[in-house]
Amino acid sequence: MNQPSRAEKFVLPDGVRKLTFTRDTKVANAGTYVVQKEDHTLGNIVRMQLHRDPNVVFAGYQVPHPSDNRIVIKVRRPDTERD
Repeated sequence: MNQPSRAEKFVLPDGVRKLTFTRDTKVANAGTYVVQKEDHTLGNIVRMQLHRDPNVVFAGYQVPHPSDNRIVIKVRRPDTERD
């Protein structure tokens, strides 16, 4: 059969982290979370909860490709004034 195993959609390989965070180098107070082995279900829930938070300016997610079992969540907080 030319179909990938169903376990590849939810079983995390050894040495792979479920969640990673990378700070955005171009936008202040922003970053990107990558969640492995998840899909639109979790992405939309996280996005909606972040929209409810008054300390979040932007929250969005994407699934890079339908066969790529990961979501990319981008979050930005408001700029803070320094004394």
